[in-house]
Amino acid sequence: MKRFNNVLVITTAFAVSLIFGLTGPVTAFAQTSPSLGMASTYGVLAGSTYSNSWAATSINGDVGFTTGPSVKPSLGAQNTYYGSVAPYSQALTDASNALSNVSTGIASQPCTFTFTLVGGSVDLATDTSHPGTVGVYTPGVYCSTGAMDVGGNVTLNGSGTYIFRADGALTSDAGSVITLSNGASACNVFWTATAATTLAANTTFIGTDIDNNNAITVGDNTTWTGSAISLLNGTITTGDTDHIIVPTCSAPVTTSGGSSLGSSLNSVTIFKEVINDNGGTSTAANFPLFVSGTPVTSGNTVYLASGTYKVTETNNISKYKATFSGDCNANGQITVTAGSSHNYVCYLTNSDVALAVVPVPPLINVTKIPSPLALPSGPGTVTYNYTVSNVGIVPMTNVTVTDNECSPVTISGSINPNSTLGVGDKWSYSCTATLSKTTSDTVTATGKANGLIASDTANATVVVGSSVVPPLINLVKVPAPLFLPAGGGSVTYTYLVTNPGTVPLSNVTLVDNKCSQISSPTGDANSNGLLDPSETWTYSCQMNLSQTTTNTATAQGSANGFTVTHSSTVAVAVAAPKLPNTGYPPQSNETPWNVIALVGLLVLASVSSVVVIKKRKI
Repeated sequence: MKRFNNVLVITTAFAVSLIFGLTGPVTAFAQTSPSLGMASTYGVLAGSTYSNSWAATSINGDVGFTTGPSVKPSLGAQNTYYGSVAPYSQALTDASNALSNVSTGIASQPCTFTFTLVGGSVDLATDTSHPGTVGVYTPGVYCSTGAMDVGGNVTLNGSGTYIFRADGALTSDAGSVITLSNGASACNVFWTATAATTLAANTTFIGTDIDNNNAITVGDNTTWTGSAISLLNGTITTGDTDHIIVPTCSAPVTTSGGSSLGSSLNSVTIFKEVINDNGGTSTAANFPLFVSGTPVTSGNTVYLASGTYKVTETNNISKYKATFSGDCNANGQITVTAGSSHNYVCYLTNSDVALAVVPVPPLINVTKIPSPLALPSGPGTVTYNYTVSNVGIVPMTNVTVTDNECSPVTISGSINPNSTLGVGDKWSYSCTATLSKTTSDTVTATGKANGLIASDTANATVVVGSSVVPPLINLVKVPAPLFLPAGGGSVTYTYLVTNPGTVPLSNVTLVDNKCSQISSPTGDANSNGLLDPSETWTYSCQMNLSQTTTNTATAQGSANGFTVTHSSTVAVAVAAPKLPNTGYPPQSNETPWNVIALVGLLVLASVSSVVVIKKRKI
């Protein structure tokens, strides 16, 4: 092992002198692309250390270390990684072979143009000394007697090899972009430097950077089509939301019919990123990708002829929002241009959607029964008995009962110590009045929970001066579910129509002002077409909701020349997208969504009559 290390040091020193040796401009023969061997599969090949926060960062390629890293990378939940971490021995072998190839493949090729500097650095985006157009470079070996900087937009124009050798640092300015045109390929672009490489944030960089024994630092939000190689002792550091894409440099592919497409094809890589910062747990594997209907794998390069393609996915849009970037437009379309040999990259990011806090509406029902229903001898005293029920899934406070023809209404049942009408509780109230004529009156019951008000009304008639008994009817409306996630969904309303009176009801009907396909009733036990006092008739209706919806159902029946109705109004809440961060906490009387969701899982159906939803303050 000691002998091997000594030989390796000698080889390395020899290679370094060759890589970074500079010569004058010679144009006697065309430059060629060196072979990096197995090192060409690496997105990152570092010496002893590679550090990265891994926040939504993707590397399409292998990662390797020539010696044990002081900071070994760990893949976070938001990172997308497609290669493998090579064993140290394998990475060392691949790096050593790359050094040998680079010494003859890069350092030995004469310069086609040299930037002669006295200190400082050359800005490749603004330099006017090199042949051709400012910011545009044709294939060749470009050498500098000082540092090199990509200070803006740089275009590599034409098919062939591009080698940039700097006697100093290699840098980029924030937002700088390298573009390929007219057949230029990332497979044939190489950079070397005798000092550190530092790419600023938001850089679009092309090519393989071989920076032996020096650090390579990549700023946030940088897209790099190529490889970062700091071979033996160098360190590599990447930032947040970086993308390193190792281009696939393979032989021409063929169509399904067998005809070679060769250089008319362009490489296209689709990257899937999943960001779970609102409780989501999905990964990239949960979102199958397609290009114009053909399945593709995230991070793998495909080759396409010229044309316009559509990138799509299988996505649960109610839980994840999809955003396209890169060479795809906002709708996922990507246009491949004939003969451009461009390396197209499309990013599809899925961010889990945070649901707004949806206060569950309280649901209340009141049944009113006068005693007696008729005063045949004339004016007399009537006692109204009211039963108030919590038929929802949240307790209610501030319960009130009022009658427009009778006062005061007093509670006759027991109230629990905290004055809360619990789920399933029933409270009894009563009121006594002296009637001198036939009277119809209305009772209204209200309750409050989660900052919202529930209200229900019931009507009754007492006949004075006749023995004819008027009818009574009651309606309870049950939505399932009571609330829906963002995007909405299907709701089934169940209607329970009962007769709390003493005479059967005929001509019973039920209508809903927003749900029209109401089923025929079940529950007519004796099939006589009459709603008897002992029966409960059940109806149902289904509809899709995309937003919070309040609708009213009305049951009606007749008996003894009187018609009676009861209306029930129910709200079903649909969550909105994530509320803006105002810096203020939710109001204290609102229920957190996770608590609401837990309760919702335990209750299959809930009922209410009139429900008033107040707008949440934001």
